[in-house]
Amino acid sequence: MGIGEPLEISGSELVHILRTPSEFFTSGGCIVLDCRPFLAYSRSHIIESRNVNWNSMLRRRSKSSVVSLEWLVADKSLLAQLRNGDFSPVVVLDENSRSVRDLKSESLASLLISALQLEVQSGSTQICFLQGGFDGFLSHYPELCFNLPVLCSNHPALSDSEPIMSGRKTPLYDQGGPVELLPFLFLGSAHHSSRRETLERCGITAVLNVSSSCPNLFEEELQYKTLKVEDNLAADIRVLFPEAIQFIESVKESGGRVLVHCHAGISRSATICLAYLMHARRVRLDEAFDFVKRRRQVISPNLAFMGQLLQFETDVLCPFSVLDRENSAAAF
Repeated sequence: MGIGEPLEISGSELVHILRTPSEFFTSGGCIVLDCRPFLAYSRSHIIESRNVNWNSMLRRRSKSSVVSLEWLVADKSLLAQLRNGDFSPVVVLDENSRSVRDLKSESLASLLISALQLEVQSGSTQICFLQGGFDGFLSHYPELCFNLPVLCSNHPALSDSEPIMSGRKTPLYDQGGPVELLPFLFLGSAHHSSRRETLERCGITAVLNVSSSCPNLFEEELQYKTLKVEDNLAADIRVLFPEAIQFIESVKESGGRVLVHCHAGISRSATICLAYLMHARRVRLDEAFDFVKRRRQVISPNLAFMGQLLQFETDVLCPFSVLDRENSAAAF
């Protein structure tokens, strides 16, 4: 059963919706779907909003005017909830469009609205469009938005001016603490994984050890998984991606938080986190790399790992190449 045309709402109306207790909704409450690019969303977004992604590779491959929700919503749980009509209202926003009429037909916001209208099963679901987009909302209600802190040279996680301890300076990659990539996913070094107070402060419940020699120090308290791999050009880290992704997903589903580390948190563990982001957020390698680099500037997967990540990008994004075959068949 389809649903009606979107209702345009102002920023103040969205604030009222967001501040309304969930028990006052007949459905599971409001959900905000942000159609801006992944990097823009990661830097700043409305608190508790979800990013919808239409990656450039899939955009080039699709010649169809009809786009499925599953191509836009990578999170399978969220996808099922949307299709079942578990949310109402569903608020769609882009950068700064003033109305639905301003949207180009090929824009992500327009494609998302059309997919919702076709696939949401509950006729009681109300689709809303935020007038003025995220930019307008941020200018009036910054307190309701998450903003990534700007990293600078004196940031505690990146500063090289840490006091000398025991006659030597702490390496750059061990300074500060592990960085939060997602609410349940952290990236750091073996040094970070060895500091119990740091793990407690970050709420870490599980550790993914991507090394051949780093010890698991708190096995009685935390959940561990070790993936043995060397940081060299002959190592096949790509074969470990499914196991690593499955472990991270299991920690997420249990409500936990996982630290991914190797020795320095530069190559092996960074590669695993990049693979997870590409898989879970369905983004290209360059987007995932920029996202992680902004949070942990020292990352630098070796050249072999970068090549394997590029191959994995094809694995992640090219299942949708079935569109090519369908379109080619239609041409004949």
